[in-house]
This record gives sequence, C-alpha cells and structure tokens, in this order.
Amino acid sequence: MASEDTDLKQRSATTAIYRFLGGSALGAFMVIIPYSLSSTELNLPNIGIASLLIILCGSLSSVFGERFVKSLLRALESSSLY
Repeated sequence: MASEDTDLKQRSATTAIYRFLGGSALGAFMVIIPYSLSSTELNLPNIGIASLLIILCGSLSSVFGERFVKSLLRALESSSLY
C-alpha cells in the first residue's frame, strides 16, 4: 500500500511538471509571435514581462491542467495568430 502511495505521488509530480512545461511552451509561443511580426526592440523590461508571462502560463497550466490549455488555444485561434 505504501508503494502505491509513492507511485501515485510520483505520477502526479511528473504530470504537474509536464503540464508546466507544456504551458510554458504555449506562453513562449504567445510571446514569440508578436515579437516576430513587429520591429519591437527587446530590452530588459520587455524580457521581464515576457518571462513573467511564460512562468504564469506554465503555473496556470500546472494548476488547472487541460482546461487552461484548451482556453488558451481557443484564445490563440480567435486572435487569428495561430
């Protein structure tokens, strides 16, 4: 029984990590698109805001899971950038 508990905890930890990485990738995608389409210069405040957005997307994806990813993809589809 104890091995089942540790196995379940390990699975949930790896699932949370994969969700964080997937959300971070989507956040990076959201950041890269506007910078590639415009001539906006990357300076320290822009990099800080982009990093916060990527971390926020990863964290929200880790907490809310598939619901957050689906809503984020719907938002990207409606913006016609995706």
